[in-house]
Amino acid sequence: MLSTTSQQQSHLFSSYRALGLVTNHVPCILRIHQRHSSHLLLTAIGKVFHAYRLNTLQVLLVSDPHAEDIQVLGSNSRLVFVAAGSNVYIYRRVFHLYKTLTEHQGDVQHLLPFGDDHLITIDQSNTLRVWDIESASVYLSLEFDTKNFHITCLLHPATYVNKLLLASRQGTMQLWNIKSNKLLHEFFSQTPSTNSITTMAQSTVVDVVAIGYNNGQIRLHNLRYDETLVTFTQDFNDPITSIAFRLDNIPHMATGSSTGHICIWNLDTCHLISQVREAHKDCSIAALHYVPGEPLLISNGGDNALREWIFDMPDGQSCRLYRERCGHSKSQRCDRYHDNKIILSAGNDGRLRTFHTILDNLSRCFGRTTRYKWEAELDEDENDDEINRQQAMPIIDLRCEVIKENDWDGIIAIHEKRRRTSAWNYIRATRSQHRFEHERFATKVYHNIEVYATCCDISPCGNFCVIGYSTGHIDMFNMQSGLHRGSFGMMIFSSSFCFF
Repeated sequence: MLSTTSQQQSHLFSSYRALGLVTNHVPCILRIHQRHSSHLLLTAIGKVFHAYRLNTLQVLLVSDPHAEDIQVLGSNSRLVFVAAGSNVYIYRRVFHLYKTLTEHQGDVQHLLPFGDDHLITIDQSNTLRVWDIESASVYLSLEFDTKNFHITCLLHPATYVNKLLLASRQGTMQLWNIKSNKLLHEFFSQTPSTNSITTMAQSTVVDVVAIGYNNGQIRLHNLRYDETLVTFTQDFNDPITSIAFRLDNIPHMATGSSTGHICIWNLDTCHLISQVREAHKDCSIAALHYVPGEPLLISNGGDNALREWIFDMPDGQSCRLYRERCGHSKSQRCDRYHDNKIILSAGNDGRLRTFHTILDNLSRCFGRTTRYKWEAELDEDENDDEINRQQAMPIIDLRCEVIKENDWDGIIAIHEKRRRTSAWNYIRATRSQHRFEHERFATKVYHNIEVYATCCDISPCGNFCVIGYSTGHIDMFNMQSGLHRGSFGMMIFSSSFCFF
C-alpha cells in the first residue's frame, strides 16, 4: 500500500489523455507557424487542452491538467494563453508553462493577446485588465458598469495602434486607447441596438469589422467613418456565434449560428451563396477559422467534433466535409473491450464507435443507430415520417465476440426502451440488416404491453446471441442468418446473464 506522501509524488495514476474527447464549447485556436510550414489546432477538454496537427487532425500533445475547467484559449506568435477559473496560464512552445497571472477576483471570460508583449483579460465582474507579459504585472485596469456596458467580445482592429474595440450586450461599441487610457469613440451611441453583440471579426479590408448579433444579423461596419456598409440576415434568427473571412483572395465570409449552421456569404454581391445545415448538430458553432492561402474552413462545437470543410465543389462556392475528428456528442452509456487495444463505445447520441488505445488513426465510427424504414412501417401507432426515422436510438448495452467477425456479425447491441436489437459488423464498420425480435411480440397479446430488451450476450463460438426481455422471455438467434433458434424457460424478469 502506498503512503499518502508517495501517492502525491507518484505519477502512476496521473491522467495523460482521455479517449474520445476532442473539443468542447470553448472556441478552438488556429496556431500558424510560418517558419515551419505547419499549423496546429488547440482545443479545450475540461481541465486540459489538446494540440492537433492540422493536416491530419492527429493528437500531437496533451497539456497537464489545470485546477479548474478551461474557459478561454488564445495565442500570439510566441505564446499560448489559457484561462482556467480566475487564473491565466502562459505557455511557451505550446506546453511549457512560462508564467501565471493571478490577480483576477472572478472567472476570466475573455482574453485577447495584444501584440507580442501585452495581454488583455476580462473577468465576470466586467473588469478589464491589460497585462505586461514579461513582468506579469497589470499595466491598466478598467471597470465597466454591467447595466450600461456589459462587455461580450473584444477586438484589436488591424493597423489601429494601441486601440482596443469593445462590444457590449447593450448593442454598443467603444474604441479605447489603452496606452493613454482614453475613450476615443462610442459607436451607435445615439441609436443603440436592442440586440446584443455576440461576436466580432476583423475583415480582410482595413477599417472594416464584422459584427454579429443575437438576432442573426451580421453588420459590416467601417470604423473610420462610423458607417455601416452592408447588413446580412440569416434565414434562421439564431444568435451569431462566430465569423471568419476567407484568406485566399476570394471575397467570402463564413458565419456560424447557435443552432450549428454555417452560412457562406459573397461579399462582392452581398448574397448568401451556400449553407451547411447542422454542421454541428444540436449545438452552437464555437469557432470558425479559414486557413491562410487554402480553401479550408475549420469549425468546432459543443458536439465534441472538430471538422475541416473544403471548397472544391464544381460551383466554386459550396463546401464539403473534408476531414473530421470527433467523439460522442452526448454522454456514454456502455464500453466494452473488443480486443486488447480496441474499446467499443456507445452513447446517448446513438452512435457506436471504436477507440484504439495506442494509434489514433485506427479509431472509427460505425454510424448512428436510427430506425430502419421497415421499423416505422411495423409501428402502426407511430408516424412514418422522415423525422421519426432519423431519431437516434441510444445503445444501453452491447456484447462482442471476435472469433467469427471475419465471417459474419460479431457485435450485438440493445437500445433504450426498444425490443428490437441491432447487430454490427466490425470488419465493415457498419450496422447489419439483421433484426433480432421474436414474432410473438407482434401479436395482439403484447400490443398494449411495453416490451423491451434488457440484456444480451454472444456465445464464445460466435454463432449465437441470447436476448433477455422485460417480459421474462429469453430468446436465442443465429448471428449469421438472424433466424430464431430457440427460447428458454419463462422467468419473472431478465436483467443479466452470460455465457461461460
